[in-house]
Amino acid sequence: MIAPQSSSFVYKRHSRVWLNWPEAAERMHVQDGVQAAAIHQHAARGLPFVARSRQPGDRLDMVQLGLRLPRTTDQRSLAFCVPASVVREASDAMTLSEALLQQTPLPAGWYDTLIHLQTDAAKLGLTLRIYGSLAWQCVTGTPYLADNSDVDLLLAPATLEQAHAGLRLLDAVEKEGRVRLDGEMIFPDGRAVAWKELLANTRLVMVKSNEGVALATLESVWKQSAWH
Repeated sequence: MIAPQSSSFVYKRHSRVWLNWPEAAERMHVQDGVQAAAIHQHAARGLPFVARSRQPGDRLDMVQLGLRLPRTTDQRSLAFCVPASVVREASDAMTLSEALLQQTPLPAGWYDTLIHLQTDAAKLGLTLRIYGSLAWQCVTGTPYLADNSDVDLLLAPATLEQAHAGLRLLDAVEKEGRVRLDGEMIFPDGRAVAWKELLANTRLVMVKSNEGVALATLESVWKQSAWH
């Protein structure tokens, strides 16, 4: 974990962020009282939020955070902002390995498939991380997953060869049909693209970053100076 010391610290999308509470409650920017109550309940348990992309209307000098609520709630995704001064700690998204060690309840057939996926990814030198429903269930101990849920995975390859090998692995496991996989590949420049879009090999792809969402050519995304 990292204890950010300045407002210039970069909060990567999907990273876990813990707040100084209740100090943060007095300084957060949130849409309404209903959202504020849900955020308060979560933070009061000492649980982390996640860093997200900037949205229209977000202040540039604030840290953009999100909270996903269980399937039983009407409004599932909450977005709010806080000043960096009320952040206590930040850490990368949870690894798939960490999640499996928690032995959180999973739909039938998931555990063995994800164990094998984790093992094969490690052989490639890849650390798979998670976000979405599986991550929130691990963090909160509250049911988020259903039999038809996706497992959202993050992979951040160190080389071009590792990137292609990781895509082949995810594609093979997805085609087995035991677990629905989804997620993003994070490139060295910090931008992210859904790995299924990369496999589709379309001319344009949706690129996500801390600054928001934009279209880019697939060719430009693959041109990473760190890989050449």
